[in-house]
Amino acid sequence: MKTRLYIRLLYESLSMAFQSLMGNKLRSVLSVLGITIGIFSIVLVFTLVDSLEMNIKKSVQSLGKDVIYIDKWQWVGGSNDYPWWKYINRPTARLSEIRAIREQPVNSLIEAMSFTSSENTTIKAEDKTIENTTISGYTFEFTKIENLEISEGRFFNEFEDNNGRPVAVIGYNIAKGLFDTEKNLVGRKFSMFGKQVEIIGVFKNQGDNLINIDFDDRVVVPIRFLQYVSSGTEDANIIVKAKANVGVDAIYEELRGSMRNVRRLKPAEEDNFSLNKISFLSDAIGEFFQVVNKFGLIIGLFSLLVGGFGVANIMFVSVKERTNIIGIQKALGAKNEFILFHFLTEAVVLSILGGLFGILLTWGVAALGNLLIENMLESGFRLVMTWDNFTTGILYASIIGLVAGIIPAHRASKLVPVEAIRSK
Repeated sequence: MKTRLYIRLLYESLSMAFQSLMGNKLRSVLSVLGITIGIFSIVLVFTLVDSLEMNIKKSVQSLGKDVIYIDKWQWVGGSNDYPWWKYINRPTARLSEIRAIREQPVNSLIEAMSFTSSENTTIKAEDKTIENTTISGYTFEFTKIENLEISEGRFFNEFEDNNGRPVAVIGYNIAKGLFDTEKNLVGRKFSMFGKQVEIIGVFKNQGDNLINIDFDDRVVVPIRFLQYVSSGTEDANIIVKAKANVGVDAIYEELRGSMRNVRRLKPAEEDNFSLNKISFLSDAIGEFFQVVNKFGLIIGLFSLLVGGFGVANIMFVSVKERTNIIGIQKALGAKNEFILFHFLTEAVVLSILGGLFGILLTWGVAALGNLLIENMLESGFRLVMTWDNFTTGILYASIIGLVAGIIPAHRASKLVPVEAIRSK
């Protein structure tokens, strides 16, 4: 019985609220506009931050799943007691260490391993030159670690890797820069480090990402060929992929112990290497954007606060205009709770309408931004307004409506019927 009464009360309050809003269109529009700007500010900030976070995490995930990077550097975190110069003095990863790890018990937990190193140089093909090109060397097992998308040709095999053959898989932008096309390039050659290199494959266009982790602007060659033509190995590391039924967390300590054995470290000696998981970067990114979200929320709340004052002002005016009507309603038996609920409903409806318009405006800005980014910048970055952002916008709009309407509604509910009817 009470449920039906509350439903009827809600229906009547909503009806009266919409009638009041439609009866004062200009005033309602001005109030809605303030909330619209506030919700637009908050949802837009959340959308930008969430989109930035999702695009960065997507780029980070391209480093590989279920993998650990053995490096001299620690990507994030680390102890303040460990000075930077110790990182510099650590030995660089060596190709021979892959064979040594294979002889350790941890090998039974490993799906694949790849050694990698990079160098920058100038590449030439006919009359075209590209300076400062990143040449990345890998071992052939890299294809088992990352799902490489090759639009034409293939990746180099074990024979070409072990013998350091001068073959390469080139990125989309490299192909366009050297040959003005990304098609029919298998078998063609270009030069780097004074050597002729044969193209055996072309990577599919991956598009730009925020941290530039892709192969569009890279040339990938067998690591032994890169070591033959270049002596630089300062950024070398070993990528280890755990078996699917094992996972990186289970293999982490086992791999650490194996590396200590490989480098013959005594029990009292500290590690002279770092084991980096992709989750380290993802967690650090998540923590950073949580802070950014808080600052964005504070900025947006200031805008929403202005809209809240507008709603409160309109509700005070509305109560003033309908004082005699409130008196008549109370004289006919309307309870204080009904009057309070009615004006609160009106304030919340007003705020939610503003919130919906603010969310719609945000969606339009995101759609326009994606169109411009795709057509003008040719970037893989995308603005995404999630359902969480939608519900957050509606929630904040509802809360600001309740807060802005509570004092006017309470004042209306406490009016004395006789005095209210006599008021003009």
